[in-house]
Amino acid sequence: MKKIKLVSPAKINLTLEIVKKFPDGFHGLRSIMIKTKNLKDELEISIDERKEGIKVICSDKSIPVDEKNICHKIARKFFEFSGRSGEITIKIKKNIPALAGLGGGSSNGAMTLLALNDYFKKPLSFKDLVKIAAEVGKDIPVFLLEEEAVYVSGKGEKLLPFKRKSQLNFLLVNPQGEISTPWAYGELDRRMWFMENKERKNISKKMLRNFKDIDKIGSSLYNDFSLLAEELFPAVKEIRNSLFSFGALGTSITGKGPTVVGIFKTKKETLKIREIMKKNYPNFFVEIG
Repeated sequence: MKKIKLVSPAKINLTLEIVKKFPDGFHGLRSIMIKTKNLKDELEISIDERKEGIKVICSDKSIPVDEKNICHKIARKFFEFSGRSGEITIKIKKNIPALAGLGGGSSNGAMTLLALNDYFKKPLSFKDLVKIAAEVGKDIPVFLLEEEAVYVSGKGEKLLPFKRKSQLNFLLVNPQGEISTPWAYGELDRRMWFMENKERKNISKKMLRNFKDIDKIGSSLYNDFSLLAEELFPAVKEIRNSLFSFGALGTSITGKGPTVVGIFKTKKETLKIREIMKKNYPNFFVEIG
C-alpha cells in the first residue's frame, strides 16, 4: 500500500463576473483567481492496487463522505477514464471553511486527481485532467496548475496562468455562514438582467493588465455575488467597512461568499489586523490567506 501526503490550498477570487447561462445549466464566467499561500487543507491518500473501492474520511463532519463528495467523484472518474483500478482511501484534514467561497472542496478534488495520475504513471494528459475536473466542478481545473495566479473564463476550463508580480497580503473573514450554490446562481439568473449584455466591461481583463500595481488591484475588486452575500449576512458589509477603516486597499467577497477578503500592503500589517478582527469577531473564522 502506498501513502501520499499533500497539501491543498484555498483560492481567492479577486474578480468574479457571471456572463452567460448555458443550456446545460452551467454558467460562463470571468475571474482572476489567486491560490492562498497560508490557508491549506491536508490530505493523505492511500492506494492499494490489490483491491477496489473509494473511501473518504474527513475531519469536518458537515462534509459528505459518500458519492456526493468531490474527491469521491474525481477518483471514480479517474478510474473510468484511465482504465486503472485500486482501492483508494482519502483522509482530509479541513482547515479551509466549507461552502465559504474559498474552493476547499474543489482544491481537494484537484489534488486527489493529480495524485492518482502521478501514482499510476500519468496515463492521462493535462487536457484529460482538465476535462475530468470541469465535469465535476468549474473551480477544480484552476487547482491543477502549478501557478498561483490564473485568469479563468468559459465554464471554468479556460485557464490563463500569469506571474504574480505584486506581493498581495490577504485577510479572510467568514461570518460562520454558508451560501447554497444552486440558490445563488438561481438568484443571479433572476436578478442580473445585464448578465449577457454585450456592453458589459471585462473587469477581470482590466485587472490582469494592471496586476503590477497593488493599489489598482485593490480598487478593482469585483464580485457579482456581493449583493446576495450582503443581503443574507449583514455582517459582510460591516466586516468590509471595518477592514477599510484599518487600511485595506480593497475588500470584496470570494466565490459566492460569504467570506470577505481584504488586501493589505504588508504581512506585518495583515497579522496586526487579524488579531484585532479576532478579538472583535470571536465566533468568526479569521485568517491570513
